Order: sequence, then C-alpha cells, then structure tokens
Amino acid sequence: MRSSSKRILVVSGHHFADAPRRVDLHFMSDQLRAEGAAVDFLICRLSPISRFIRDGRYEHARTRPINQWFELDERLEEFVWVAPFHPANLRFGLLNAVAAPLYRRYGRFLPKAVIERLPDYSHIVIESGPSPLLTRYLHQYAPEAKFIYHAADRLETIRVHPCVIDELERTLPLYDQIRIMAEAMRSDFGLQDRVVFVPHGISKTLFDEASVSPYEGERHAISVGDMMFDASLIETLATANPDWTFHLFGKKALPSQQRGNIVVHGEVSFQTIVPFIKFADIGIAPYRPGAGADYLSQSSLKMIQYSYCHLPIVAPRFAAAGRDNVCAYDPDDPASMRSAFERAKVMDHLTIDTSDILTWDEVVGRLFHDPKV
Repeated sequence: MRSSSKRILVVSGHHFADAPRRVDLHFMSDQLRAEGAAVDFLICRLSPISRFIRDGRYEHARTRPINQWFELDERLEEFVWVAPFHPANLRFGLLNAVAAPLYRRYGRFLPKAVIERLPDYSHIVIESGPSPLLTRYLHQYAPEAKFIYHAADRLETIRVHPCVIDELERTLPLYDQIRIMAEAMRSDFGLQDRVVFVPHGISKTLFDEASVSPYEGERHAISVGDMMFDASLIETLATANPDWTFHLFGKKALPSQQRGNIVVHGEVSFQTIVPFIKFADIGIAPYRPGAGADYLSQSSLKMIQYSYCHLPIVAPRFAAAGRDNVCAYDPDDPASMRSAFERAKVMDHLTIDTSDILTWDEVVGRLFHDPKV
C-alpha cells in the first residue's frame, strides 16, 4: 500500500480511462490503485471540431458526462474535457502558423472543476501529444506536485501541431522526470539529469495464467495494435504463406484486401488478446516508416509482450534494434518481408531471453516511489 496517501492526475489526448485498448497508462493506473492511490484522468484534445474527425474519440466521449468529474471505479475518476477548440494539426504551414497563438492559450480554458482539484495531486503525468500545452497552466495551480513527462512517442512521429513541440521545449524545466521508454529518445531532451529510462512493464500474471489456446490447428501469426499499421506487410506475408493464419487486433488494423487466412478481430479487451499472444507462433509489428520511429524497438508494448511469450518477431529494420528475437525486413521490399518471416518460422523460441522484462509494480516503483525523485 505504498501509495495510500497519493492522488495522481494523468493528462492524455489519446486514451480514455476505460478504453478497450489498454496502454501503459491504464496498467500503471491499475497498479497505483491497487496500492491505495486515487487516479484521475483528464481527457483533452476534444472540441466541437472533433465531430468531424473520424477517430472515434468524439463518439466515445458522448457516452459519458462531459466537462465534469465522473467516477468510473473505486479511486478512478475521469474528466472528459470538451473545450471551445483543441490544437489540431492543420497540415499546412501557413494555417498552422495562424493557429499557433490561439493554441498556446489552450490551457486558459481549463474548467474550474479541474483547477479546484489541482492542489490535491502528488503527481501529474503529462502524456506526449497535445498535453504539453497544458503544463505551464497546471503547474501554476499545482506547484507542489511532481510533474512527469510521459514520452510515449516522439511528437514529430505522431504529427502534433508544431507549437506543441515548441511548448514542450520551453516547459521542460517544469518536469521533475522525463520518462522515456527507449534509449534512442534520450538525446531528444536537453535536461539529461531528469531523463529516466523505464521501459514498459507487462501483466506477467495474466500471461502466466492463460492456459487455453484460442486457436484451432497450427501456424498462427498475430499483429496487435494499429499505430502506423502497414497493411502491405500483412498482404505480402498472407499471400506467400497460405498455410498460415494471420490475426489482426486493432480498430484500424485492416488488410488491404480480404483473404481466407487473415482474421480481423478489431478492437477487443486486453484479457481477450492475452491467450492469442501467448499461444501464437510468430508476433508481427507491421510499422510503416515514420519520422524518428527508431525508438519503437524498445518502446513498443506489443513487442515486449511478444518477447515475454517467447515469440519470434517480424518487424521493420528501423524498429529492430536491441532485440535478438526480431527478424528484420526492409520496408517496401516484399522479398525482404518474406525472408524475415521464413527466419521467424525456424527460430528457437526457448532461446528468447525475458529476464529484463519488468512488471507494472516495478515500473510504478521507479516512477512514483524512487526517493531521489
């Protein structure tokens, strides 16, 4: 019960507190609550403009109270903030330049109900995305809280508005910790004494207790998640390996064309996915090339989960560094893709090292209980 006196705020522009697609923020929240802490999620990047953006967030937001605290579970509350505007990347340099002065004032519209609670927090976690635009305003009302920048992704890779990148640089001194999940990101930040490398943890117990395979027959490959999803890889592998079944998990993880050996599962609960990962034969990380995406080899949660389950991984060369169980391919080279899959087929699963994989308890301990922070 190390966290019994703590209250933590998580600020995210991507993930609702109870979304079916669970990411590290959800697992850390579960661990903190298990220790006795209270966790609040402030969900931003929503405004009337959102109804015209087809990412599903606006529809999900409408299923719950808007602009008020809402209790989801014991010691878990959420505030879905629909602001007058939100900092969308307008894709054109001139339009982005015109919008930047307004976007920098995004935090001035923080609701009173959020501001009133800010002095109560021991820690405030700012996720990469639009959230850094709020840091200076949150710090004003919570000067005693410890601020953690949660660098889940490079801002250039997820294509935020340029002013967010500028604001993060300006406000870095306000953070007590800059948490990176890949050593490749360390040089991105100037305040090296505040950068801490803490990779993802996993829920080892859930994987260890999964005992029944959901598959029929043999030869199953799995792809989890839809970030930078490259459908061409799946098409190439499925065509070349008709005796294998390819299982796709993720809302936007869709094949370029339907095939009998491709199964689209969509977005499902994490508990549903666990046995699919554990009993698969090969894990696939079909990332498209993107700006500064080299950090994905260490920061990809699914690649850590694949590794814990002793799966060979097929991944692009830019996301392969540091993992001996990755069979790398060159993007846009079908022959290289097929070759990587052939190497994965014959890899000895028992040689895959899992000794450095953390639990969520260990991750939370390093971030929230380290006396030096």
